[in-house]
Amino acid sequence: MKQYSEKHINELNKVELGNLARQGQLIDVRTEEEYTLGYIKGAILHPVENIESFDMDKSKTYYIYCKSGNRSAKASQYLAEQDYNVVNLNGGYKAYEEKNVSHDKQEENTNVEIKAERQQFNYSGLQCPGPIVNISKEVKNIEIGEQIEVTVTDPGFISDIKSWVKQTGHTLVKLNESNNGINAIIQKEKPKDLQVNHTAKGTTIVLFSGELDKAVAAMIIANGARAAGRDVTIFFTFWGLNALKKEQKVNIKKKGIAKMFDSMLPKTPLRMPLSKMNMFGLGNIMMRYVMKKKKVDSLPSLINQAIEQDIKLIACTMSMDVMGIQKEELRDEVEYGGVGTYIGDTENANHNLFI
Repeated sequence: MKQYSEKHINELNKVELGNLARQGQLIDVRTEEEYTLGYIKGAILHPVENIESFDMDKSKTYYIYCKSGNRSAKASQYLAEQDYNVVNLNGGYKAYEEKNVSHDKQEENTNVEIKAERQQFNYSGLQCPGPIVNISKEVKNIEIGEQIEVTVTDPGFISDIKSWVKQTGHTLVKLNESNNGINAIIQKEKPKDLQVNHTAKGTTIVLFSGELDKAVAAMIIANGARAAGRDVTIFFTFWGLNALKKEQKVNIKKKGIAKMFDSMLPKTPLRMPLSKMNMFGLGNIMMRYVMKKKKVDSLPSLINQAIEQDIKLIACTMSMDVMGIQKEELRDEVEYGGVGTYIGDTENANHNLFI
């Protein structure tokens, strides 16, 4: 039985990947929906769910990628067992996109002229959803074709504004980030006809609770939905952010209110209290004992499963700022955004939960 080898996708440059694609050696094992949203030009789509039907020339070496490397590793393992020469491209399309696709320009319309006469607004220090709410209000007060320019310091704004313009139909003329914050120019367009556009494959969950049993329930639902073929997004806000903390405590010096919050919050997901019968932490110990005895996965294990299945985990940047939680405390696989990012995902879902 052959063993597959592994490379990080960015060890191959764009030209090399293009050559592999032209030779029929670059295989994308994501879903068709993911592929249509962005792919490496020329890559052959063969979803991992159908990997058993893979039937190609065994004299070639095939380079396999997915979103981050988890599904492609499974596909590579299977193909190696079938005597294919395989290289798993770790990092996947996500790493390729970060290196080769300019996200600051991706949603911009560079064909639209920046107008000298435009209103300017400074939303520095304003947290999500403040910038988006204020932009929506100000856009209503201008005429079609007019522009506004905003400065925002909330790090989740980059993702939020891209999602907002997609939903509303307005034009993002310019978007860039500097040491002074995020600068955006938006042009008002004719109101977009609102359509209800659900898909049978969308599930979104808001995890607000910081209680262990509720977080476990949310992750069980999420993993089950993903296993059933749904695209799943979980938005962690306020107390729910504790579920995303690393299993080992990260020592970070904090001051003031952030230090006070830190002293009251659980250091790791395993220390989250129960919603009922917590009994000063004894209930947590009892619950984890029973879960282990009954072979129910722990919360960190369930989150690991979610990551392996490419479930989208979004940490609310506004809640992080309020509670003094820093990125270093959270899992590396977490994405960051605000309510605009979450609402954008709900447009493609017909199953939305608040826990």
